[in-house]
Amino acid sequence: MHASKFIGKALAEGNFYCLLALRNGGTGGRKQLFFDSQDELIDAAHDYDSREWDTFFALGAFNDNKSRKAENVDKVKAFFLDLDIGDDPKKYATRPEAIQSLRSFCKQVKLPTPTIIDSGYGVHVYWLLSEAVVRDEWLHVANALKRLLVEKDMRSDPAVTSDSARVLRIPSTHNYKGDAPKQVKVLNEGGLVDFDEFARLIGIDTVPVPTKVGDSTSAFIDALHANKENSFKDIMKKTAAGRGCEQLKIIATDQSNTSEPMWRAGLSITKFCTDGEKAAHVISQGHPEYTATSTKEKYELIKGPYTCSTFDDNNEGICPDCPNWGKVKSPIVLGSKIKEAETVVQQPAVDLPNAPLITYVIPTYPKPYFRGANGGVYLRTSNADGDTDEELIYHNDLYVVRRLRDVEVGEAIVMRLHLPKDGVREFTVPLTAITSKEEFRKHMSAQGVAVIKMEKIMQYTTTWINELQESAKADEAHRQFGWTSDACEAFILGNQEIKADSITFNPPSTQTAGLFPAFEPKGSLQKWKDTINFYNRDGMELHQYVVGTGFGSVLMEMQPLHCAALHVHSKDSGLGKTTAMIAGASIWGNPDDLLIQERDTYATKMNRGEVYHSVPLYMDELTNSHGSELSDLAYQLTSGRQRGRMKGSANEERVRGRAWKLLAVTTGNTSLVERVSMFKNMPKAEAQRVLECHATKFHFSTKSETDNFSADLKENYGWAGVPFVQYVIQNIDSVRKACLDMQARIDNLAGLTAENRFWSTHVTYTLTGLFIAKKAGLIDFDLKAVEAWAIKMLKRNKAVVEDMSMSVEETLNNYIHESWGNFLRIKSTQDLRKEQGNGLDDLVIPDLMPNRELVGRYETDIKRAYLLPKPLKEWCGEQQINYTQFVQDLKDKMGAKMRKVRLTKGTLVQLPPASALVVDCTFSPDEE
Repeated sequence: MHASKFIGKALAEGNFYCLLALRNGGTGGRKQLFFDSQDELIDAAHDYDSREWDTFFALGAFNDNKSRKAENVDKVKAFFLDLDIGDDPKKYATRPEAIQSLRSFCKQVKLPTPTIIDSGYGVHVYWLLSEAVVRDEWLHVANALKRLLVEKDMRSDPAVTSDSARVLRIPSTHNYKGDAPKQVKVLNEGGLVDFDEFARLIGIDTVPVPTKVGDSTSAFIDALHANKENSFKDIMKKTAAGRGCEQLKIIATDQSNTSEPMWRAGLSITKFCTDGEKAAHVISQGHPEYTATSTKEKYELIKGPYTCSTFDDNNEGICPDCPNWGKVKSPIVLGSKIKEAETVVQQPAVDLPNAPLITYVIPTYPKPYFRGANGGVYLRTSNADGDTDEELIYHNDLYVVRRLRDVEVGEAIVMRLHLPKDGVREFTVPLTAITSKEEFRKHMSAQGVAVIKMEKIMQYTTTWINELQESAKADEAHRQFGWTSDACEAFILGNQEIKADSITFNPPSTQTAGLFPAFEPKGSLQKWKDTINFYNRDGMELHQYVVGTGFGSVLMEMQPLHCAALHVHSKDSGLGKTTAMIAGASIWGNPDDLLIQERDTYATKMNRGEVYHSVPLYMDELTNSHGSELSDLAYQLTSGRQRGRMKGSANEERVRGRAWKLLAVTTGNTSLVERVSMFKNMPKAEAQRVLECHATKFHFSTKSETDNFSADLKENYGWAGVPFVQYVIQNIDSVRKACLDMQARIDNLAGLTAENRFWSTHVTYTLTGLFIAKKAGLIDFDLKAVEAWAIKMLKRNKAVVEDMSMSVEETLNNYIHESWGNFLRIKSTQDLRKEQGNGLDDLVIPDLMPNRELVGRYETDIKRAYLLPKPLKEWCGEQQINYTQFVQDLKDKMGAKMRKVRLTKGTLVQLPPASALVVDCTFSPDEE
């Protein structure tokens, strides 16, 4: 084995390493050097060896480079022996004899084969450990090994085995002690040995909490230590009851006979107790060498509490009879307890980027749980002896904030998790998961709670729930975004509940959970404002108006209508219709997620309306929708309610949310009203519910400008909505007044009446939204120009609707033309024909017999129509025309009368008389 390989296995990583070099046994020179690298130590050893110096390395890794004393050793990674060879009866006569004795010892004790090195004039033996061990725990086992060697009559140097600072020779160097140098070489290479197993083999069944040195301590252990404090008074109480430390009792009660090392051992315990300074003098004042000054000096020099093994080494024979022997590492553990914490913590919220640094008031944990001074969940119980036991359940702050009631999935809880690097995270866990270990583990792990024994956190959570059920009513989970009430005091946006001067966590419900990611902001507010300023130019009033719907939608809560809609259409593409909606949606979140696409179903569109509630609803490309669907859309959208549906699993209606109050914008290649008119004759009602605007081409921006604008919108969104909402809440009275004033102004300028209430509402709240957004510093549009554009749009829509009015004559013409193939077209029968006497007087050759069903008769010579009521009523229903009103108009304006007639008169088909509406089609009010 090469020196570097051996040193790498024999020494612990880190800290400082020591090399001792002697010339002529030290008479010709002595060098003790420290290195922070094993390679440097090896290089120096070979350098001195080449100059015929004996070189040695220390087996311990040191805390600093000031001293090679054992007290400075940090950790050790081997147990070792020095078997000397010589004429002395305490030595082995020959090397083979020494090795054979070693083999017998290992076989008898069942120790693994060690690494054996020929030191030149002796044998060095190593059990190299798989992990480094701190000095105190190593020493406990080394002392046991030393006693075992004596017991088994091994002729080893006893001072070497338990000396953590011992130096031994390095393989591949030379021993220059004799006349001829002898090479130090490896005779046998053993494997790595587990510390616990080695301790067990030499007769130590339980090592007092060995402290193995890993790469780093765990967060769990760090949290445990950070929250601990120790009480010397508690240690001595347990001692008086026979459950403490007998060594400390001797030190405290027999001070005059206590040795200096034991006195210092006692002080090492007091120093790390909260009442230690006073206790140090109490257990010292009877010592012959006591002075307050000397005691304080000893006290200050102590670096850590002594372990049980150190107490036992300094005063043998007491510790093995202790009930705590092998169970605790040090007597100080007997006085250990967890410091309880304050309830206020200031940390950022993980998922609320719009929120400032929040001061969280952590509630008192339900008994028997409590919070440590530096966080974490602890369980306090009493054992059979009446002593307090405290157990760390989880090292970070974790607690239940409130109970929720979701009408679909039942009860749930909101939990809050404090993470040291991330901040504070809140999340929802359904109560059904609390009673299922696997489901609970999935929910907690998904939020970052990673522990092996999740059952303890389960029990802790259940205790929380039981306490909250006794003390507080469950809140209803918010199933919709937007305003929580018409008082406009709180607004739900994704996982945020926005109030006038605060932003808190909004737990998800079954309805809203899937859309939470859509409202996570990206980029920055300033970059968004710079981007949206692209629209701040003449000729882009339509696009500015659409952005205004994004702001104005949240103001709809302040008026009685549920929804007002705008449809933007043009047969040409590249006019920015969709981009304008993307810009409006970017106020609130990710436009890709918030914009409803052509491929989304009708049910999805209405469901989004319910869930958005106050957030604007943007629907792209309605071009391919059927006229009947668009008619339904116009009615249902403005009604604010989803269709009632039954549950599939029960005979009960599905839960619906509150009626939405929002602004909607849709786009298409054609007019929505024109599409509806292909389905029904007079879509005047739809036209009154949906404003329409024809988009025109603009020529004042390059393709690269528009491309950059679209790209920037995709990278900056979700920032403007929060400050806008908070501005509205903080100025709610003036905002309400601004809405009323704006509506009066718009109605006056555009000449609107109650019939135009949906148009009025859309323009009013869009323009007010822009006005408030400008006051809040979010946009800088020319609002007078946008208003002038909006008034022109309203007047165009008025003109279209006025032209849409259809007279009763036009309606009748439409019915006859659409049903022409089902009319019996025939000349009228005259009484004169009866005078021919040929039997053919009642027969007339029809111009056209009906193709299928007979809906009426039309006498071509006298232009008289006979209309059967049933087919007429069906046609009116399909066209959404009021049948009763239409019939009355026919009677009032065209002199129609209801009579019994034979529609097939004059043909070979003889049907009985039937009621028919007889209309004289020659009648014209204009001719009167």
